[in-house]
Amino acid sequence: MSENASESRNGNQTKVTRKSSPGVAELLSLLAREQGLKLRLVRRFERGDEGAYEVVDPAGHTLVLKWVPWREDAAKTAGATARRLERLRSHGAPIPAQVASGRVGDVLFELQELAAGQPLEEVTESVLEQLLGAVATQRGAGLGTGANWWDFLIDNLFRDRTQLCRPSVLDGCTGPVQQLLKRLRKVALDARPPQRVPNDVVHFDFGPANVLADGGRLTAILDWQSCRDGDASYDLVTTDWDLAAWPKATPEVCERLVREIARTCDKGAAAVYAAHTVLRNLTWSYGTEWEEHIVHTGHAFLDRWATG
Repeated sequence: MSENASESRNGNQTKVTRKSSPGVAELLSLLAREQGLKLRLVRRFERGDEGAYEVVDPAGHTLVLKWVPWREDAAKTAGATARRLERLRSHGAPIPAQVASGRVGDVLFELQELAAGQPLEEVTESVLEQLLGAVATQRGAGLGTGANWWDFLIDNLFRDRTQLCRPSVLDGCTGPVQQLLKRLRKVALDARPPQRVPNDVVHFDFGPANVLADGGRLTAILDWQSCRDGDASYDLVTTDWDLAAWPKATPEVCERLVREIARTCDKGAAAVYAAHTVLRNLTWSYGTEWEEHIVHTGHAFLDRWATG
């Protein structure tokens, strides 16, 4: 969870337009008054957990505080996310433990343990195997709501269904962006839906930017607020995109990931996952200095997954 904000993200930086309501000081006061949680502010995280703050409780435990404006749908989504994460933790997924959550004032807050480690800068063979193992824990851990997974992704190629992918920002686009957009949509419409109804947990923003490691050991996967039921192979495709667009691995490591995607995902599904991933990146890069890079990399990525 984070404060109310609109974001544009690539693998190396985040641009944020922020509307703080309430501010962190006001929230800490609310937590003390309404929940008896007396927390001391340490700092705001500069990257990774956008809108997240490091705090310390009276016992000296270091925690991460996040929040969003309270709404019924947000509360319902947070409840489903919490159930998914508990299932994943029981499967051995490296997810920080939740300490407290709930409503105070007009916000929905969450306190988690602070995981050790630093943002992942290089994906070695060992780290990739740990990432693949983490995704394996997501298999079969869903809540049984994955029947609309395919239709959701296809529909999201044409209209806004999540803050992570807002095709409406491309309305009126021309030139190379328009050409790529048309290709992405054609790939999605031409693909056959898989016969299996998936019941995995999909992180939906999986990749090195949301992973912490310490001495080559994966310590935590962060930012699960967008997770949903679906096919966990989608998270492998977003990781492959990250390594293609912002190189952090050797060709041998990348090929190992490609083989795992091909093993766990039929070609039609992989093509749609690739198209959706490229569109997400195209929407945040449109009109920025990164647009040309994303268009070029996007075509190459589709050449890998949507042809042949």
